[in-house]
Amino acid sequence: MEGQWPAIGFETLPWESDPDVLPFISKTQRRKMSSTYEAAVPLLIADRDVALPAALTERVSGLLMSLARFDAEQRMRGYDLPAMLLRSESSASSQIESLTSSARNVALAEIAPDAPHNAQLIAGNIAAMKSALSLEGPLEVAGILEIHRTLINRNGVTFGGALRSEQVWVGGSSFSPHGALYVPPRYERVAAYLDDLASFAARDDIPPITKAAIFHAQLETIHPFIDGNGRTGRALLHKILRDEGVLSQVTLPLSAGLLHDVDAYMAAIAAYQQGNPVAIVEQLVDALELAIVVGGLTAAKMDSVIEEWKAMITERKGASIHRLPGVLVEQPVVSIAYLAKRLGITPRASLSLVERACEYGILRPLGNRRRGEFFQSDEIVAVLEEISDIQGIRRIVAGKASL
Repeated sequence: MEGQWPAIGFETLPWESDPDVLPFISKTQRRKMSSTYEAAVPLLIADRDVALPAALTERVSGLLMSLARFDAEQRMRGYDLPAMLLRSESSASSQIESLTSSARNVALAEIAPDAPHNAQLIAGNIAAMKSALSLEGPLEVAGILEIHRTLINRNGVTFGGALRSEQVWVGGSSFSPHGALYVPPRYERVAAYLDDLASFAARDDIPPITKAAIFHAQLETIHPFIDGNGRTGRALLHKILRDEGVLSQVTLPLSAGLLHDVDAYMAAIAAYQQGNPVAIVEQLVDALELAIVVGGLTAAKMDSVIEEWKAMITERKGASIHRLPGVLVEQPVVSIAYLAKRLGITPRASLSLVERACEYGILRPLGNRRRGEFFQSDEIVAVLEEISDIQGIRRIVAGKASL
């Protein structure tokens, strides 16, 4: 199916180097720079069709059945596994952009404004994922901008939700687009391309996984923002899968599948830009198949943890501590104030609950902060670390292969 579409084109544009920056550029870098550069002219895709090979179509059919089965299973659980998987998805998506932080610090960042910077950025990704999933109605340009705003502006910057007004590029040096791996279209073209992308998303004759994959690759090709394009695009994958009825209960960690082989993911986007839309569909199918494995492993581990906790707790039925495990699945680092508000109890009752949870071993005080201020669930954090980290994901893949 290579060459199913034309490859993207390019246009020659003038380049003016900043004279204030030139003295700081090495002679080698200066020799690579010229008075012009080549920027991409992507295809308009609103009316383009995609033909998948028979073998891939069969894989997609089987995948859709597996996704429906896993999604339905979540209705049977008494705790919010989807919230935990969304947290894993956000961390894995951020790692693709080389943003890393511990699962504990990311959870801490959601309730503590002084958490480490990278953790705050990943917490912004969690907020963007939630924004994408809660977005009502069809996917339009305004919704794309809102998700980007949620992702970026959490950390005090102001360009979130704004289309870029300058040239950007991927790879190469920070001084000019010469030698870059990819130079997206000039900014004046971005708005029209996003309108075209929204029209593509509104079509009802494109299979859902194919639609999600191509939408994502086209957004990456347009690169409408100064920063956060990849994370915004991966959040939108979940919006499309939800809108298309593929997943209604759960958020699968599909970025874990992409993180497992980032080079293949980037190669698939490059192949898409060369006229092979099937490549990115195959990549998304691979990612979703692995995401089901990761999700299933997570569910099994969390079922075991929750059952152990239930067996330990001896308080009377109806006591607030029985609601604690469900809260920790969603937010594995908590404070007295957070639990009081979340459970609708007094601070004194919250303190007693936390003390009792520490006696059970469900919680423990964080050792690197003022004692007693924050508490974490070691067992849930450990599960999150495994399903959010590239080495943990590779161990899961290796375990699957050995079955």
